[in-house]
Amino acid sequence: MSQVSNQQVVDLFKRVYGDLHNLLPQDFPLAREIPFSEGRKVGDSFVEAFVLANETGWTLAGTGQDAFDINPAIAGVVKQSSIIPSQVVLTSVIPFAFISRSAGGGEKAFYDGTKHVMQNHIRSHSRLLEALRIHGQRAAKLGYVSYAPSGTVYRGATYSGSGNVTVGGVAFTAGINAASKAILLAPGYFAAGLWVGLEGCVVQQLDSSDAVVASGKLVSVDADNGIIYVDFTPVAATGLTSHKVAFEGMEANKEMVGLHKILENAGTLFGISAASYALWKANKVDLLKKRFSLKALQEGVAQAVNKGGLDKPLMVCVNPRTFAALTQDEAAMRKYDASYKSAAQNGFETIEYYAANGLNKIVPHRMIMEGDAYGLEIGDWIRSGSAEISFKVPGLDKEVIFPLENQAGWVVRSFSDQFVMCRAPARQILWTNGNDEGVAY
Repeated sequence: MSQVSNQQVVDLFKRVYGDLHNLLPQDFPLAREIPFSEGRKVGDSFVEAFVLANETGWTLAGTGQDAFDINPAIAGVVKQSSIIPSQVVLTSVIPFAFISRSAGGGEKAFYDGTKHVMQNHIRSHSRLLEALRIHGQRAAKLGYVSYAPSGTVYRGATYSGSGNVTVGGVAFTAGINAASKAILLAPGYFAAGLWVGLEGCVVQQLDSSDAVVASGKLVSVDADNGIIYVDFTPVAATGLTSHKVAFEGMEANKEMVGLHKILENAGTLFGISAASYALWKANKVDLLKKRFSLKALQEGVAQAVNKGGLDKPLMVCVNPRTFAALTQDEAAMRKYDASYKSAAQNGFETIEYYAANGLNKIVPHRMIMEGDAYGLEIGDWIRSGSAEISFKVPGLDKEVIFPLENQAGWVVRSFSDQFVMCRAPARQILWTNGNDEGVAY
């Protein structure tokens, strides 16, 4: 480090990574389809207005020619809600050797020497935010510990009792194998994209009241069988929803409210009551342990059209396993997107279905749990806050990069402060309780 000063490194970092927005990955569907924008900030919160009821002060005048009285106005309901975004900080360490061997060679050498660490850092932060946009503050957190009833078939194996099954060669009792420190996620509650590649992250096991009963690190993932391995002894489940898993901090709801919680809400959310205003409540379809299908899509769309006046196409997000099954169903009623060329390939990236609201696009999303699906009218969704992923903290005119005192490395921290919100839940659809190994709904 004798050849370059601390300030030279910071200056290089600003020039190379200062415009981070252009480097953010674009392969996370919600981040791509719901662009970030700064909302209307008032103090430490953001204020959004929502239309919850229409004007009803009409006068029916009949066919007579006499003067008639006009009824007084009965105003619609437009409510403002204050939303406080949630902060995320991600820390990485770049070894001195990466810096010392590249900083003296200018911007290109500096980029070549640090790009792999920094690209992984940016992608990791983006990936976490995408997971929280979906599952933030939902009741199930990141999935329940398996306690499926006897006779349930999962990954080709049949449960012999509540949570007792052998999957992937591992025998589970009440959803765990204490000797192997393995947790089997309940059928319908596994999403490979939430776990694969996150070895070393802190995992907590929570009870039904969100109290931490066990905690440690993720060791490995068996994505084919819905199993996570940890470095602590997991606690056996005692009921269908008695125990669940989460990232550290989720036990105290320190993350943003995700789309699942928004769509499952039947009470008060962001200060507005779904019991008082029907337009604040999403449409829900119980798949009854069956597989998501075109019939389920049509049923959900019919609800959204009837209740919320849905008249625009939906982006329907499903787990890739569900998507794979859909490609084999309803062939006569599906339309391939522009990426499909029958002479060159057999697959496709999206499926498009006609329903009462028009043409709906079905896309795979590996962070969607296997039993869920979401119908989103993208124009109704807001993604805002004080900061998209950045190496700067708003209000501070400097990047968060500095050398460690007692270790041979530089600390780099990225910061985000965001929320996701829906202006019209009544135009959205939530499908739950699905089984992608079952018969079609």
